[in-house]
Amino acid sequence: MGAVQNYVEVSRRPPDVEDYIDMVRRHRSWIIGPTYLGLVVAVVVAFFWPDTFESSATMRITPQTISERVAPETIDLQIDQVLQGLRTEILSRTSLTGLIERQKLYPRLVKNYTIEDAVAQMQKDATISPWADASAGSAAGRGQGAFIIRFRYPDRYKAKSVVEELVHEFMTQDVIVQSDAAKSTRSFLADQLKEAQDRLDTIQTNVAKFREENAGRLPDNALYNANQLSTLENQVNAADERINNLGMERANTENTLQSNEDLLTYMTSTAEGAPAAERVNQNLANLDRQIQSEEAILAGLRQTYRDDYPTVKTQMAKVDNLKHQRDQEQTAKPADPGKGVTIPVVSPMATATIQQQKDRIQAIQTQIDNLDLEIKRTTDGKAGLARQIEVTRAKIEASPEVEQRYSALTQDLMFAKTNYDELVRKEKESETTQDIQERHLGEQLELLDQASLPTTPVDPNRWGISAAGAAMGLMIGLVLAGAKEAKDASLKNLKDVRAYTNLPVLTSVPLLENALLVRRKRRLFWLVWTIAGIVGCAAMFISMMYYMTPKPQ
Repeated sequence: MGAVQNYVEVSRRPPDVEDYIDMVRRHRSWIIGPTYLGLVVAVVVAFFWPDTFESSATMRITPQTISERVAPETIDLQIDQVLQGLRTEILSRTSLTGLIERQKLYPRLVKNYTIEDAVAQMQKDATISPWADASAGSAAGRGQGAFIIRFRYPDRYKAKSVVEELVHEFMTQDVIVQSDAAKSTRSFLADQLKEAQDRLDTIQTNVAKFREENAGRLPDNALYNANQLSTLENQVNAADERINNLGMERANTENTLQSNEDLLTYMTSTAEGAPAAERVNQNLANLDRQIQSEEAILAGLRQTYRDDYPTVKTQMAKVDNLKHQRDQEQTAKPADPGKGVTIPVVSPMATATIQQQKDRIQAIQTQIDNLDLEIKRTTDGKAGLARQIEVTRAKIEASPEVEQRYSALTQDLMFAKTNYDELVRKEKESETTQDIQERHLGEQLELLDQASLPTTPVDPNRWGISAAGAAMGLMIGLVLAGAKEAKDASLKNLKDVRAYTNLPVLTSVPLLENALLVRRKRRLFWLVWTIAGIVGCAAMFISMMYYMTPKPQ
């Protein structure tokens, strides 16, 4: 069994600039090879990559030609909103499918894949964006509401043709969209206006029906009901006072009737058996008492009524009549006044007086009947007033609930009328807007710059691709060289010997190799590199010639 060998791990010494130069010199093939390969591949790819041309056209939204005081703006000049709507419509699958078929675009995608792939690619190649100078504007306002339509395609003539067709689609679609929007808005507002009219008519009918069913209890009648209640109460008080006065007058009239009936009884009993002088004196005394009674009644009536009141006039006539009778009795002479004998003869004056007394009693009775009738009529009127008071009080008591319901109805009516008026205004504006669109007086799309015919391609950047390929190959070569250097643990120079052996170095002996073997390796190295160089240069030359060869249009 052999002796166990003990290995000691020694960390690498940090390299310096000279070491890095030695590394590059030792592994130059690993660095140059990937770099050259990357350059060749990048050049071939860049020059075989077909050119992509970009055509563009500039459009803007022009304001309407009539004053805003005549008609409001029909389109909001928010360019992002306008572009979003038009872009969605024009760059839709249906629109782009027809455009691809008409222009025969993307033949390889359509042939090898599906039309959906061609549509997706065209949605990437066609861009619509606000004009970059629009924010800054210009003296003439050229950039106000402007946007650019761009399309990239290998065929520059087709790129221009596609942009022209997109411009045409924008103009056509803008007119259609605005016209349809105006018609749709007007139709919608017409339907809304009809619904608002029906609702307004219904609410007006309900309000009219409610007013009819609650006549006299509405808030408008509150003051009238209060005044009517006060008037009715005053009329009831006046009726009570009237009834009291009529009762007093009837009582006085009944006393007068009783006095006249007593007087008539006395006059009848004494008219035939008493002496003439005695009868005359007795009649005068009765007349005086009756006059005093009637004057007392007249004085009581005058305290309540004026002299032109009918009852007062009647009572004054009675007093005057009695005074007239008294005057006649005073002028009458008896048949034999010197003798105190009884003459059983009834004088014509007494007979007339008795008849007048009867007539007076009849008149008084008629007056009492009239008073009774007036009292009944006043009492019935008072009962009617009481019923009216109850009805009026019921209206006043029901007024809060009615007022609440009526207020809700009137509020609904006000809202419905406001909504109807607003819709009428909007409907008129929509009609004006539609007329403006039909006359092409509203905001429209204007073509500022025609579709351009590109002369230089925008893609690819061949020199950039070539430089990027060479740089990527160089990075790969450096990585490979570094990996190979890290894997090689041999001592490369005297610095390594001194560092890892800690022994003094007296001299160095060069590596002795077979000269034939060295020449063979060198020839093989140059042969490989020559072939690689020729192949790489040929590939790059062929790709450049392919790029420079005119392509059929």
